[in-house]
Amino acid sequence: MLTVRQGKAGKTRRVHLTGSLVRALEPLPRPGPVIGGTQTAARQRLKLIAQKCDTTYRGWHAFRHYAGTRLVRQTVSLEHAARHLGHATLGTTRVYAKWSDQALPTALADW
Repeated sequence: MLTVRQGKAGKTRRVHLTGSLVRALEPLPRPGPVIGGTQTAARQRLKLIAQKCDTTYRGWHAFRHYAGTRLVRQTVSLEHAARHLGHATLGTTRVYAKWSDQALPTALADW
């Protein structure tokens, strides 16, 4: 679990981490901010991570959209994605989670 501060109100919540993220974070010193203690520091750290991964930095919301979309596609659950992203309503999660054109036919294939 990771404690995150988010949003304009700086709400704090705990989120589950993926196995690959846990392994990637293990070498970092603790305690202290993982991504950054301020928005500017977080932005700089994420730009560096994108550069090291040889990808274009598109802002942290792009990471959230990707995570939401991937989680919905994998679990077929807006509820799981909403809880992971910290959304109070499923309507907000629908914006983040782009539906796969194949999701419905795949789900119905074995009926």
